[in-house]
Amino acid sequence: MKKLSFITKIFIIGILSVQSAKGISPVVKSFLLPGLGEYALDEPGRGKTFIISETALWTSFAGALIISNNYTGRFQAFAAENAGVVPESKNQQFWIDVGNYNSRENYNEEHLRFRENNALYPNNAKWAWIWSSEKKRKQYRNYRIASDQWLLTAKFVAGGIVLNHIVSAIDVLYLKRISQIQKITVVPMVDYEKSASGIALQIHF
Repeated sequence: MKKLSFITKIFIIGILSVQSAKGISPVVKSFLLPGLGEYALDEPGRGKTFIISETALWTSFAGALIISNNYTGRFQAFAAENAGVVPESKNQQFWIDVGNYNSRENYNEEHLRFRENNALYPNNAKWAWIWSSEKKRKQYRNYRIASDQWLLTAKFVAGGIVLNHIVSAIDVLYLKRISQIQKITVVPMVDYEKSASGIALQIHF
């Protein structure tokens, strides 16, 4: 019977086998699809929880991304109609500047005052804009900010998806280790040289 101390167990707990004698390890299954490993270990209740979480997260991610893209299309079309913007081949900073300045001339004049020549937009129709009214500019900016906020939400949800995979894999690893434990003992430890004492938790597999 193999005997491992609790501390040693912590060090090796992350070492996974990609394949077991019966095929793919349940840990790997859950890392690829949360909940699948739990089902493989006859824990359908836990598996269902992770599958529902995964479905909800992917639904939220897709929804946030769709809304963000819709706002992007809306603010670009709005800028083309109300400020004469040519939408093609523009970066994120350009769209931010369009919402912060009434026209390209206003933008360039301010940056010239600060000697930021590298930040100027070329004097041609491709980079021109001028808002028909201050109200339109603010409305555009609201659309653009909404697009960024929904995109940020999608990124947070994507992080949640990754975390769900990791947590499910750890959960399966925990279930596997618990099922393999035969006995847990507490052993007193005394160090007479250092006048110290304590206890050690030993897990028997």
